[in-house]
Amino acid sequence: MDTHERQRRGSLGSHDSGAGIQSRRPEPEVAIKPSKALSRLSWGLRRSLTHCDIKYTGPGRGQTEAEAGDLVEARKSVSHVETNISSVAAFLQVKVLAVDMPAPMQVHAFRCARRTFDSLDKFSAKHMAYNMKKEFDRVYGPAWHCIVGSSFGSFVTHTTGCFLHFSMEKLFILLYRTKVQRATV
Repeated sequence: MDTHERQRRGSLGSHDSGAGIQSRRPEPEVAIKPSKALSRLSWGLRRSLTHCDIKYTGPGRGQTEAEAGDLVEARKSVSHVETNISSVAAFLQVKVLAVDMPAPMQVHAFRCARRTFDSLDKFSAKHMAYNMKKEFDRVYGPAWHCIVGSSFGSFVTHTTGCFLHFSMEKLFILLYRTKVQRATV
């Protein structure tokens, strides 16, 4: 009977999820301190600090984390305003149809198109496309193409990250870049 009770006690411990059953092995009451040699060896496994973890101190930077968070949220920079695509597009009355382009380049295209459109006394799609192509060739390098019109079809191969199709006042603008290959002689 004594053996039967031991077997039953062992089976309860293995089948039960552990609710209400104490471990057979007593936990040590003394905390084990890691040796100095072990702590020196494991320094490479520690997580490095990120910019969120670092508390900046110095002249004018002695705020608590909550105050520093409030300062960051309240701060507005020119780059933040320029890269907010939706607000710039709404301000310039532009609607994006398809895009594969970084935000600052999109904003540049919107502003260039609006500036060219507003500066023309008599609208010319050819003149607008020419101005946008020349501006993007000058700023971002060669091989930019621009199609402007109220109705056109296209199927183009473009460089990754250099494609923008948008509309502005019943006018559609397609701006893309192709890869430049050197001719072999």
